[in-house]
Amino acid sequence: MTDTKGMLLDQLALVRGRDRTHLDSQLDAAGGDLEIDSKEGQTVAMRMELLLGMEGLIRPEDQTRTNLTTVQSLERLIERRRTERGGD
Repeated sequence: MTDTKGMLLDQLALVRGRDRTHLDSQLDAAGGDLEIDSKEGQTVAMRMELLLGMEGLIRPEDQTRTNLTTVQSLERLIERRRTERGGD
């Protein structure tokens, strides 16, 4: 399976206009997870759909604060949906 977390962090860095190493440092300092704004989460999720070639990967019912406001929760959601769809 593709490195979902790495891709997710790359996309979050682009959305924030920051260097990936800056996000990695923040992630390490925060103990392995990072809070994100729900709008950033939506944007990152849409970018991930395009990169993975899996339109509709994130369903309307998935777009909640619970799923979109931390790196780990968004990663879990993407992995769960990819598994359901048989993605690599």
